[in-house]
Amino acid sequence: MNLKKAILLRSWIAFLLIFGLAIRIIWQIIDLQFNKKEKYLAISIEQSTKWRVIQASRGNIYADDGSLLATSIPKYELRMDTRVETITNEFFNANIDSLSWYFASEFTDKTQSEWRNYLVSARNRGERYLLLKRNVDYHIVKAMEQWPIFSLGKYKGGFIKIENFKREIPFGILAARSIGYVNREAKVKIGLEGTYDSLLSGAVGKRLERRVKGGVWRPVDNSQELDSRNGLDIYTTLDINIQDVAENALKKSLIANNADHGCAILMEVKTGAIKAIANLKRNSDNTCYEAENYAVNEFSDPGSTFKLISAMALLEDRYMKLSDSVDIEYGKTSFGPLPMVDAHISPYKYATLQYIFEHSSNVGIAKSIYKYYKDKPEQFLRFANSLGLNTSLPFDIKTTRHPHIRNTKDNKWSGTSLPFMSIGYEMELSSMQILSLYNAVANNGVMVKPYLVKEITEFGKSVKSCSTEVINPKICSEETLKQLKFLLEGVVERGTATNLKGLAYQVAGKTGTAQIISNGKYDKSSHKASFVGYFPANNPQYTCIVVVNAPANGIYYGGSVAGPVFKEIADKVYSTNIHLHQPIKRVDKPGMPKVKSGNRDDIKYVLNHLFISSRQIQGEAESEWVKASGDVQSIVLKEIQTDANQVPDVRGMGLRDALYLLENRGFRVLVQGYGSVTYQSIIAGTIIRNKGGTIYIKLSP
Repeated sequence: MNLKKAILLRSWIAFLLIFGLAIRIIWQIIDLQFNKKEKYLAISIEQSTKWRVIQASRGNIYADDGSLLATSIPKYELRMDTRVETITNEFFNANIDSLSWYFASEFTDKTQSEWRNYLVSARNRGERYLLLKRNVDYHIVKAMEQWPIFSLGKYKGGFIKIENFKREIPFGILAARSIGYVNREAKVKIGLEGTYDSLLSGAVGKRLERRVKGGVWRPVDNSQELDSRNGLDIYTTLDINIQDVAENALKKSLIANNADHGCAILMEVKTGAIKAIANLKRNSDNTCYEAENYAVNEFSDPGSTFKLISAMALLEDRYMKLSDSVDIEYGKTSFGPLPMVDAHISPYKYATLQYIFEHSSNVGIAKSIYKYYKDKPEQFLRFANSLGLNTSLPFDIKTTRHPHIRNTKDNKWSGTSLPFMSIGYEMELSSMQILSLYNAVANNGVMVKPYLVKEITEFGKSVKSCSTEVINPKICSEETLKQLKFLLEGVVERGTATNLKGLAYQVAGKTGTAQIISNGKYDKSSHKASFVGYFPANNPQYTCIVVVNAPANGIYYGGSVAGPVFKEIADKVYSTNIHLHQPIKRVDKPGMPKVKSGNRDDIKYVLNHLFISSRQIQGEAESEWVKASGDVQSIVLKEIQTDANQVPDVRGMGLRDALYLLENRGFRVLVQGYGSVTYQSIIAGTIIRNKGGTIYIKLSP
């Protein structure tokens, strides 16, 4: 009896447990069906479908003439839904042979038979996302859309194309660093690609995709699909032909001088448009590549090219004239414990400011600046800073670095800072900054912003146009500008850049050589060579700077290392711009004789004895001294200003008349050559403050 009761009790307990479990299951089914249906349905949909981002086609970057500098080439990954509902077995079997033939014709890695087996096997397995090919060009994809089966359309034919974009630079390394790139994973943005990334990128789209067999995702025919919007296009100011010359000329200099790296920039004087910007680093095997944008991103001591600022300050503050003499101690002196020497020992103990600048005397410039600013260095620093040298230059290519000119509050300021700053040390400036300053001199004192992007377009229509922007309307007075231009021309005519003399066009500029800092100290064995100038000097159209770092073949002066690169670039520009050439003068019949400038009565006396009548002598000049010019039919006499307190214009005169005028004003005259005066070392019209100065004149036949 007890056993039967125990068995009955256990059975009853088991029944109750099973009944309770059944009730719980039934309740969960009811709850799921009526209360949680929407929740789990949403989860199911979310896990089996998703929105995929569709990348936009990145905008193009063009050269000035429309040549492509950077473009996005579409590449496609091709797949097939072999079980799309619209493809029946009958339709598939009727067209598979033709489709296989097209595949074998275009993609030769498989025969027609192999392609047929590949496609049939995939259909038998129920493949919904079969890989066909990767990295297929656009024109092939367009042709494939007309192939058998695929011609049914985007969704009905089972043809799935996934668009990707590959960035191409058609001209290789030409301006590659300035064009730049974007690496989103590394969060790196370089050059124009980086600066204008948001405009070039466009707007992404979205597409609904469903996960199918094998865990792969395929697009869903959905009316809510949002197309991407392509990026905007950028047109630059670069001339690809000049860019090519600049890169090759710079490369030759790096190899010939066993140098580490360098840059070259060509800029339009009036507009600020950059026509070429080359940045190269040399490998040990003499191959070169664009490693960094040295023109914009490398800040270092400019060296002697900074002497333009020193000369400008001395002239603008009226502390010195070009004819003033300085004791240059034969090119060797010291400031406190630090010695200073010129690149070449001078044969002179005294030299004029003009000679000092043209021959790049460190001692002469430093002693001049130290003499007038040692008790007020802030005045010199304020002048340099007024030229914008201590502020970042606005430019289309961004840099995280900033210029720096040491000031009196700097903990590294010392008693030797001022003289060494005057020759381009103890500061960090970029090549683009130096170029902009020299360009301002060429542009009659107007400093303009250098720019590389001239227009932004969308579907060929202009969205934004960039024009010339003035940074500083006048960097110095007209009188100072006139003297600075004279000095820069003199560097080429008589100074450290005579290898650029005698070209079909005249060049004005300044050489530069600076020691490079290594391990916190200036390395006497490592230099930076540079040349910056403009051409044609009489009507400046282009400014160019060339910098070559660490030449290692024993030659490191700017005129020898950087000058030839400047010349090659300038030659290319001159030869391809006919408007820079002087017009050809044609004379059909003999004209009037060539007449030197000089004493008016003497000239008329000679002309009368040559049977040239007074009616053939034009001009009402009645002054004692006149400048003569002539054409086929007449002689024109114009008055020469001969104020006793001003330097007279003796160009065009014979030696006797020139000596008479200059010596009567107290000058000691040094003469070179014979014929007529073609050059005088002190500009005509300069106020004569002290008698006894020296003036150089050059005569040519």
